[in-house]
Amino acid sequence: MPSVIQVRPQAACATVEELSKKTVKLADGAELPLIGLGTWESSKGEVEAAVSAALNAGYRHFDCAPVYRNEHEVGRALAHGGVPRSELWITSKLWNDRRRPADVREALEQTLASLQTDYLDLYLIHWPVVWARNTVMKPDSLASLAECWRTLEALVDEGKVRHIGVSNFGEVELAALLSTARIKPAVNQIELHPRLPQTALVEYCQRNGIVVTAYSPLGRGTLKGANMLSSPTVQELAARHAVSPAAVLLRWNLQRGVVVIPKSTNPGRLAANLEEPWRFALSADEPLALDGVPHILLADAKACLRCMRRLQEIISKAALA
Repeated sequence: MPSVIQVRPQAACATVEELSKKTVKLADGAELPLIGLGTWESSKGEVEAAVSAALNAGYRHFDCAPVYRNEHEVGRALAHGGVPRSELWITSKLWNDRRRPADVREALEQTLASLQTDYLDLYLIHWPVVWARNTVMKPDSLASLAECWRTLEALVDEGKVRHIGVSNFGEVELAALLSTARIKPAVNQIELHPRLPQTALVEYCQRNGIVVTAYSPLGRGTLKGANMLSSPTVQELAARHAVSPAAVLLRWNLQRGVVVIPKSTNPGRLAANLEEPWRFALSADEPLALDGVPHILLADAKACLRCMRRLQEIISKAALA
């Protein structure tokens, strides 16, 4: 199982060095920063400045994907950010229509070129689906997730990728992968916040030594109506601890042992998201108050479909820009 994450409060004025060392150990002992910067849905031209500001604030963990259409901006910022590559954690993802071995390798090389790096710290299968090349939701009968995973394992052996994992996988998909994998997934990245807590899935991952990363931890993800920053419960807890509502939501996940990758392009919010969650701890009763927020009950398949359609909209808009 992943090591126990210590999430004790600290002094309000932590240094950049202190903030960059808040990590969780993966199964092989590698340390993954507990707070990273998400880059999904950042507007064209904003990401490079956001990554530069994040580096200055102390971020060392950056979550990317080619489908976000901004890896080249991330790469420029990291290349000119003055932080040694060895101190960075860069995650990217393999899109749904790149499942055949040759396509996996080609996709990785494109990502490495865009990010201006020789290797990735973590490479994730973005969704547990297999599409034909350059299509949307058209199954590829000549490819499989199992074959794709074997190719990722080979990339680990070759040193092009340090760790491999998955995103948006449920228990069924994880169980199938675990039954055949030579290298087990290090991470499962899923949408997590009090309105979509996915408690059973988080516990399943943790029992099987898989670190969970939460995307959209502020509740502004694929599920309509999930925005939690204006929740009265969240605002009450924020006032009680003299922190922002975002800090309360991030702390809720951190105290579950979950890595968080909030997205922002505002330098002030970037810095606050990295520093504020460590100023305080939620009491034993306070997470229960958040757990009492009404959950969004959508079938996994519906949520998956909605997210993929949203991503396809982003791709289409980028192509027309």
